[in-house]
Amino acid sequence: MTVTRAQVAAAAGVSPAVVSYVINGGPRPVSVQARERVEKAIAELDYRPNAVASALRRGSTRMIGLLTDSPINPFFAELAEAIAKEATQHGLALTIGIVDVVGEKHVPFLKSVVDHRIDGVIASTDQYSLLAKEVLGTVPVVSIQSTGSHVHGTSGEISFDNEHAARIAVEHLLEHDYTEIACIAGPWHSSSADGRIIGWRASLTEAGLRAGDDLIEHAEFSASGGRAATHTLLGATPRHLSRSRPRAIFVSSDVQAIGVLQACAELGLRVPDDVALVSIDGTDLALRLSPPLTSVRQPVDQMATKAINVLLASADGEPLTSQTVRGTLVVGRSCGCSPAFPD
Repeated sequence: MTVTRAQVAAAAGVSPAVVSYVINGGPRPVSVQARERVEKAIAELDYRPNAVASALRRGSTRMIGLLTDSPINPFFAELAEAIAKEATQHGLALTIGIVDVVGEKHVPFLKSVVDHRIDGVIASTDQYSLLAKEVLGTVPVVSIQSTGSHVHGTSGEISFDNEHAARIAVEHLLEHDYTEIACIAGPWHSSSADGRIIGWRASLTEAGLRAGDDLIEHAEFSASGGRAATHTLLGATPRHLSRSRPRAIFVSSDVQAIGVLQACAELGLRVPDDVALVSIDGTDLALRLSPPLTSVRQPVDQMATKAINVLLASADGEPLTSQTVRGTLVVGRSCGCSPAFPD
């Protein structure tokens, strides 16, 4: 006979929710004593943790959906991979809808989520719309990348602290004594882009430096966007930087920074000798570029774990929660540092 989570809870003298927290590593803390009792009961009853997936909902399909921006952007590729791995660990299948492919017509994908009784959705895109929420109805939604500002109802959010990340990036450039730091921002009306501009401007203002709009260039989160923005900031023809031009750029994403490197090469400018760069995302690809990018890493594994755990906890009657994670600086050579990379 299959052992249920309720039986484990009874044997351990705890609620079924506490058993879920122990198995999933959250989202709420569990005392050492309760954890030991739960782990003992799991071992004695030979309970199989993968059964937790069925707790998402009665009649569960053991499947969740991921609505994401294009994996051409290495950040979203890494995040999707982390979510897929985390889902697999819980015995959940994953179906993916790509916003860049379906664009404003991503609603058919979400209708299929409802038609196939998928147990929850992770929305990793700023383009998640109110219309999409109306389509999903009561399907639990956890948003990543500050998309929660567009979501109402049965939703949770795993937010990346964009302002904090921008501050880390700019302050690192300030440590290199750059006094004029331009900003290649994300597209207009993007919540993540807005937060990064706020952090860039705050750090420069606090340092007594100029942070005018003439130092900002908006671009799509793409290599082509970064390339075009760089030509606008630094000039469209090959030449050396004049003293009036910024010698450091805060770039809002690694994928944009790829285009910045391309544009600098076209302009005959060396990175970091002529122009220093620090970006946000901290993807594996960033450290494989020439020069390797200094970038603030988004903790994709942590974000994936939290998103899955919030969906799982919702099955226990817990409200979908909002949580914030912060990035850490990964030092490459694009800023002017000479780090010793591990093998």
